Amino acid sequence: MRLMLPDGQIIGNDRLISNILRFDSTPVVANLEFQCSLTPELDQALQEGSIVYVGDKYIEFTIIKRAGVSAGFVRDGQQIKVGAYIAVLSGCEKLIQPAAKAILLKNSSIGAAFRASGNKIKVAEDVPIMQYFCAVGATPTYELARKFREEAAVTFLNQEGRIIVKRLSNILEGEPKLTVREGDVNWVGNPAELIHDVPNYISVNADGSTIEGTLNSGAKTGFYPNMDARRLRNLKTVLVTRGTLMRAYMPNLMAGDVVQVGESRRLVVLTAVHRSDSGVLGGPTVSATKLWLAEVVTV
Repeated sequence: MRLMLPDGQIIGNDRLISNILRFDSTPVVANLEFQCSLTPELDQALQEGSIVYVGDKYIEFTIIKRAGVSAGFVRDGQQIKVGAYIAVLSGCEKLIQPAAKAILLKNSSIGAAFRASGNKIKVAEDVPIMQYFCAVGATPTYELARKFREEAAVTFLNQEGRIIVKRLSNILEGEPKLTVREGDVNWVGNPAELIHDVPNYISVNADGSTIEGTLNSGAKTGFYPNMDARRLRNLKTVLVTRGTLMRAYMPNLMAGDVVQVGESRRLVVLTAVHRSDSGVLGGPTVSATKLWLAEVVTV
């Protein structure tokens, strides 16, 4: 994977030790972790708030955390200094910071909630919401995730670098980006975890007397205030990880892509991780892609 600085300087494999590019179905749709050996000039260029461009499409990331360490390696009589960095997709930085002011939207959309919370990335597809509130000091990612649950929706980044918001009922639309055999997938199954992590919900309606939702025997139940029947049903619709898939390095695969498994089963990429290790410090050279595959489940 190629990393480039705003001045056009390429962090080549003679400097880049490892990098992990992650596309996810969360409000912060992409992030980057990388390590490189530093020169004084490169160390100055890679500070918190600095920009790095990734890949052939020059996706822009902003460094939010850095750590400099002296590795136990010597080259040309000098000890090598290594920098470790975490960066998020540029335009998403404010989503992970406590809100400086309260935000209240009514009869709006998730895309508008993104923008009001500080997101600067264009939203290509959107889903309406009844209300969005983020208090002063609250972290917008948590409040946005709450709205995704209430509307049974998910978000991801498309190939053009825009945010897509889709309802789970439409997530498997489109042509598969990858076709694999069932034996290629490392299947996982944990019904007990599903019972505990995805509870049924009950709520008191706006009239203060009508109870919405049902109490199912053997299932975890929670109280969610001010919910109507539609949104309570949405809370029971979730993406559940069904398996993982390892492949050779395929950076074109992203969260939200559809994968055809066998002849009849379709799954969606919940998380796509692309890792590359250069071996510049003597370790093995590795380039691989790992996908977490999920399906829509209503409990």
